[in-house]
Amino acid sequence: MQQERIGVVRIPVLRVLLCLSLFACAASSPSKSVRYDSPPTSALANRPQAWQDITVTNRRSNDDGEQLVTEASVRHRTLASAPGAAVDVVGTAVGSLFSGQQAPGPVSAQPLGAAKTDPEKLVVEAWIDMRVEDPALATAAIRAQVEADGGRVISENVIGPQNKASSAAMELRVPPAKAAGFQVWLASKGLIESRRVLATDVGKQLFDQELALKNLDVTMTRLQKLAEKDASMKELIEIENEMTRVRGQIERLKGENRWLLDRVSFATITLTLSREGGPVEFAPHARIHPGVHLSTLSLVDPGDRQRTRVGGGATIHIKRWLTFDFDLFPQRGEDSRAVVGTFGSALYSSFLGGGRRAFLNPYLGYRFGVGYLSGDTSAVLGAEVGLELYKHKYVQIGVALRALAFLREGRDTALHGQFGFEVPF
Repeated sequence: MQQERIGVVRIPVLRVLLCLSLFACAASSPSKSVRYDSPPTSALANRPQAWQDITVTNRRSNDDGEQLVTEASVRHRTLASAPGAAVDVVGTAVGSLFSGQQAPGPVSAQPLGAAKTDPEKLVVEAWIDMRVEDPALATAAIRAQVEADGGRVISENVIGPQNKASSAAMELRVPPAKAAGFQVWLASKGLIESRRVLATDVGKQLFDQELALKNLDVTMTRLQKLAEKDASMKELIEIENEMTRVRGQIERLKGENRWLLDRVSFATITLTLSREGGPVEFAPHARIHPGVHLSTLSLVDPGDRQRTRVGGGATIHIKRWLTFDFDLFPQRGEDSRAVVGTFGSALYSSFLGGGRRAFLNPYLGYRFGVGYLSGDTSAVLGAEVGLELYKHKYVQIGVALRALAFLREGRDTALHGQFGFEVPF
């Protein structure tokens, strides 16, 4: 009995000592990490295998409401006898695409940051005012530069003759990448007085147009299928009318889309050129017409004085409505010399050419001034009728007859005749 009891006690003690010795050995032995250059051999390695390409698509919207699409191509092995394995691989790839991290195991997916985003669709417009020495020459140089940059001239308007143009206006289309360099080149050709640049993003508008076109194409396809079916004449007419309406919307959207894409492809520059120092006159215009003339002065009631005197004078003709005359008549006998200085205004006859004819332009006017006659000075008042015998931009020949009244005691009246010519200045 005592030996059996001792045997029972020794068995648990031996088990405890064995466990302690194993624990001590494990604690004293250093830890080792095992690195596999290749994945460990699976127990299913000998099973039939197949390669499969899977494309995972991620759709999201940015802050402007545009749809961004990211795709990741995954090539992995599937086990022909274990279809559930392929499902697990696809699920891992989708999770890695949305998280932006690479999936573990044999799946190799592209990160989200590697996806290309669409560039902005900008319509660039600029308005530039500048001064140049010769607008005509500057216009030719600008046209050549625009064509060299791959652009085109939409409109060109030069005001004035070729060598004396006063201003010019141009509308240009240049590639957006060349717009900044073109403006720098413009600054070297003259003085830029003002510049305004506007860039408008039309990406959303283009996206809406493309989406609308796709929807209209679907509608047109359905209408065409309906038209192919057997239907009554009334239904066919309604379908045809609807197809006409949809076709018109499609063509309109395509036209707007082409126009908008062209605006994106080329920047529009509206350029105004003006001559340095102000405009140049197209043809010479005289400011004044100085001239000389022969004149006569005939007293209506001379008394014991000489009735008619012959003299001469000078004329300053600004316009027909403003002329200045100075006439000098020498002394005759015992009578002193006579001097008459007047200014006046006149009008052409609208029924007789209005002063625009080269020959025989009549006019009527009046005169005010001062006169010296018979040793006495007085104011002079008169009326005038005249005729321009010949009128040219370089010379003007005419005659005039005036009735003058010397406003003094013992009032004198006289007829004052002139014949002279004037030249432009």
